[in-house]
Amino acid sequence: MKIIMKRVLCLALCVAMLLSLSLCFSSCGKESRVLLSYGDLTITENQFEFLLSRAKANYEKAGFSVDDWDTKIDLNETTYDIYVRQLVLREAKLMLAGLYLFEKEGLRLPDETVKAIETDISELIEYHGEGSKSSLNSILSAYGFNVSMLKEQYLLEAKYEYLQTYYYGENGSKLASTATQEYLESNAVAFKQLLIRSYAYVYATDTNGDEIYYLTDENDGQTNNIAYDTVVGSIRQDEFGKPITDKNGDKIYYLANGDIAYDKEKGVRAVTYDKFGNPVTRNFTKEELAENREIAEGILNAVKKGDFAAFEAAVSEYADSGDERFLGDGEHCFLYTTGDNGYDYLNDIADQLAEAEVGETRLITSEYGYNVVMKYEIPEDATSNDAYKDWFSELNARVVQYLFNQKCLDIVEAVEVDETVFSEIPPMSKINANYSY
Repeated sequence: MKIIMKRVLCLALCVAMLLSLSLCFSSCGKESRVLLSYGDLTITENQFEFLLSRAKANYEKAGFSVDDWDTKIDLNETTYDIYVRQLVLREAKLMLAGLYLFEKEGLRLPDETVKAIETDISELIEYHGEGSKSSLNSILSAYGFNVSMLKEQYLLEAKYEYLQTYYYGENGSKLASTATQEYLESNAVAFKQLLIRSYAYVYATDTNGDEIYYLTDENDGQTNNIAYDTVVGSIRQDEFGKPITDKNGDKIYYLANGDIAYDKEKGVRAVTYDKFGNPVTRNFTKEELAENREIAEGILNAVKKGDFAAFEAAVSEYADSGDERFLGDGEHCFLYTTGDNGYDYLNDIADQLAEAEVGETRLITSEYGYNVVMKYEIPEDATSNDAYKDWFSELNARVVQYLFNQKCLDIVEAVEVDETVFSEIPPMSKINANYSY
């Protein structure tokens, strides 16, 4: 369940930022019932199903199957089917508001944008429809669409994008200098943590079942040569008086009992992998987990609220102990925006810390183990420090979307939904996944 939920959280941002929504005016004359309306702007049921087909393709790319859609994700009996339909509905309302503002501002798409869309449609007819508009119509019918509707779709998407550029500039270039920091202060969480893992890696072993230690290169990467303890161990000879060597031709050093003498100080162990390329692990026993929790609770009890130095010292003590159970970073904060992404489990922690006070410590259980976490102030250099740039690779887009959402809030709330039509939209399991349009 947790693993599937991670996929949903992770794709929520993709749907919110990348999902293109199809809208039209009532005068378009499409033979489909109106689902959403705001003034003269409408979204029909066919158009909404088209949006769902795109969303389904995104989820299938993340490994979703037919059986996943009916899985419940919370105590309110919400299924993934309901979750995605509501997500797309919310984004459709937002796009409807955006197109209203496009007209209100008196904007017009540049000629080159319109020509580019016409070229895209022509290429789809040529390559997907093999030169036949009717053939492409047949393909699009699986999503309740046709070529004319698809062209209108692309034009409307271009208007939505153009409107945001008009307000905030290309890639947010018109954002006020303080907008990003203000956004972070309202929508991000900074924290440091010690992770006490609930699993151990399974390492390669020799014929005796002992873990093998390998030499490292100049970058501390594992080599194929075994790290032998030449001080404790001794060389043995074969029946011809030659030293016994391994497959690399290196002399093997043995302990007195016949086991191989590994240099555990200089060497590293090799993690094993399954046929899919994933590291093989074993879950800790109940006894081991109980010991881990006792350590986590001990840190919480020892560190007072707001004592950042004591917390960082505790993190360093365990993280630097050499015990692979402990992972921590006391130099830079983990810094994540909340509520709209799920790149990894740290985003869930950020969401759980959203209401916590700065300096507060918490014990949070994740799929990886026990997370002993302290909340920090948002760093003043968050937007300029290279330590955080990878975490905010799409930060400007997030800020633009956030500001635009705020601008459209009143309109979105006024959009009317035909609940009867919405209730009759097919479930996600019946929607065809649209990977191409």
